[in-house]
Amino acid sequence: MNFNEAERRSYKSFLIFILFCLIFSFIFMITNSSKYRVMNINYDNSLSLNFESFETLKYKSIWFINESDFEEFYSSNLVVERLLISKQFPNTLEIEISTHEKILHFTDFRSTLPKVKTLYKNLLISEKIESDLLPSLQITNGPIPDGFYSDLISLILTLKKYEVNLEELKLTYNGESLIANYIDTEINIGSTFDLSRKGTVIGYILEQGNCKGSVTILDTKDEDIEALFTCE
Repeated sequence: MNFNEAERRSYKSFLIFILFCLIFSFIFMITNSSKYRVMNINYDNSLSLNFESFETLKYKSIWFINESDFEEFYSSNLVVERLLISKQFPNTLEIEISTHEKILHFTDFRSTLPKVKTLYKNLLISEKIESDLLPSLQITNGPIPDGFYSDLISLILTLKKYEVNLEELKLTYNGESLIANYIDTEINIGSTFDLSRKGTVIGYILEQGNCKGSVTILDTKDEDIEALFTCE
């Protein structure tokens, strides 16, 4: 049986159409198959987070799960920095949760009912839930200056570069000065301005650990930071 050129092109087009139909049908069957619907979601449920939104993912096609499906989880858990989602076919999601770094616990005694709260690296403030050990801060008077919490974050992150046990660091803000107590050393840091740069001096002093007494950081406009020592 002989085919002319037009018939061959038509036959070839028909075969291509059939192939695409078969591929589309196969994909449709796979993506809508009950076998490939989310049945198991594995994550660290020991974290103090709201996991209710995870339940809405169950029975959805695992093929179509993406980052947008977790918007509700992010909005319900502001301490969460990111999720690492992996699909274990045919029906399991593995979710690794990373939270923003905790900086310190603090209590504001200016309020009628002082509560211990936690300051996070992203400036989020929440009521303390876990009993983890962090630097502590007491606010005894105010007002607090603009950028106060940002400056505190800079201070703690700078001190983390030194061999200092930050669990032993106790800070007090009295409305004018920030005072740091660390084992046998008390440091009057002064204003909370430029705490990152002051932190390099404070970190060095605390790391050396050879001053049992008091240190006063002088607030100057000079590039070099000066300190007065009264040590045993």
